[in-house]
Amino acid sequence: MTAQPLTTDSPVVDPIVFRNVVGHFASGVTVITTVVDGQPYGTTASAVSSLSMDPPMMLACLNRSSSTHDRVVEAGVFGINILAEDQAHLAMQFGRKGPDKFAGVAYTISENGVPLLDGALATIECRIAETATGGTHTVFLGLVASASAADRQPLAYYRGTMGRLERVLEVKAYDGVRDWVLKRRTALGSVLDPVAIGEAIRSEPEQAQNALVKLTAEGLVMRNDEGLLEPQPITADTTDAAYDGRATIESGVIASHLGRLTDADVAELRRIVAELEALRTDATGQLDGFLALHVAYHNRLVSVAGSAALVDAFRRLGIGTVWRQALTAEEWSRQLETSHIRDLTEALAARDADAAQAALAAHTAFGKKLARDVVARHGGTV
Repeated sequence: MTAQPLTTDSPVVDPIVFRNVVGHFASGVTVITTVVDGQPYGTTASAVSSLSMDPPMMLACLNRSSSTHDRVVEAGVFGINILAEDQAHLAMQFGRKGPDKFAGVAYTISENGVPLLDGALATIECRIAETATGGTHTVFLGLVASASAADRQPLAYYRGTMGRLERVLEVKAYDGVRDWVLKRRTALGSVLDPVAIGEAIRSEPEQAQNALVKLTAEGLVMRNDEGLLEPQPITADTTDAAYDGRATIESGVIASHLGRLTDADVAELRRIVAELEALRTDATGQLDGFLALHVAYHNRLVSVAGSAALVDAFRRLGIGTVWRQALTAEEWSRQLETSHIRDLTEALAARDADAAQAALAAHTAFGKKLARDVVARHGGTV
């Protein structure tokens, strides 16, 4: 076969394929900041790199649709805040559109007048030297005016997951294997093959095996009489334990960390509730989309505690497979309702801990009863 050289007329790769492939490039996570008329602006960016040592220069790419992009152009200066491993919540907060991304965020105005995030792994302040455009983005070439670093671990980004790099790979494998098990891609009564699963989820077999061991401890995988691993049937006791565990964590967050809840958190929770309610009334609404929003809501609430470990523990108690396996496309929107979660949101907005605890208890009781009913309809296991 004769290779055909690339030309200006050659077709470009499909965007979905490109997104998947470029996601294999592990990178750090940064927040680009600037200030105009005393108002700080910021946005999350991963397309950042060093450009030159002499003179010291950095490269940062920002989408032209970002409000921060225009403020960087206006100010002529920007800060690069390289996030530490415990700052994934900042990456999420600055990655969303909103009127005040700095709400509840600790930062310092530098001597050069640039807002820098407290606790960052490293900060670099730049003055724009040149710009270029590429697709939807502007490439800012910045002369470095100041730089500093702390003795901390970086926040890494790989294939949609953030954390320590080695931890990112473990989490990716765990999430993939857990999803595999809960979606019953290996049927009940069949043996789980870590090699085949690892290949399907693009993780090493050893990582898939370790994930299966973790799921054994969590009661989602069991060993058969021959010592081989199989999916564990989900019973009403399983769903009760999961709901109780999640409620214990969320109740603890409300009791201990309600004061850390920011207006930005409330706005995001309200936005998710509105999307949940719209999805339920949309004839074309999909259960997977509803469940994904539900997960995002509760993860955001638990993240108020500022503990990645707590969010991880909470996430591991999710049992969305019950709804995916047991509710039909025609009935899910009638079965899954949002009134309790709406009440919880408004109680949180009012910083009313008692009302929030009551709404959470009602939400948990509703979920437990519905899960028990669904499991019973399927013969006692899912």
